[in-house]
Amino acid sequence: MSDEQPAPPVQQTVEIFGDLADVLPYTQPVYRRTIQTRPVTFICHYCERTVTQQRFPGPTPRYCGDWCRYQAQRAGTRARVQRFRAQHQDHNQEDHED
Repeated sequence: MSDEQPAPPVQQTVEIFGDLADVLPYTQPVYRRTIQTRPVTFICHYCERTVTQQRFPGPTPRYCGDWCRYQAQRAGTRARVQRFRAQHQDHNQEDHED
C-alpha cells in the first residue's frame, strides 16, 4: 500500500422527488440530502493492487481506474472469442470435409 494520503471528502447535495410530488410542484424536490464521500479500500480485480479511494456510497468498485477497467474488458473479450472459436472449430472442419 502506498504512503499517499487519500483525497479529502467531497460533498454532494441530492434532491429527492417522492410521494409528496403530487402535492408540491413537479420542479420542487420533497427534500434535499447531503452525501459525503468516504475512503474505500479494495483490491483491483485486474492489477491486484490494494487501493484506497474516496467514493460516494454504493457498491465496492472492481477496478482501480479506467486503464484497468479497459484492460480487463479486453482480456474478457479475448477469452470469450477464444472459447467461441474453439467451440466452432469442430463445426467448421466438419463442413469442409464434404
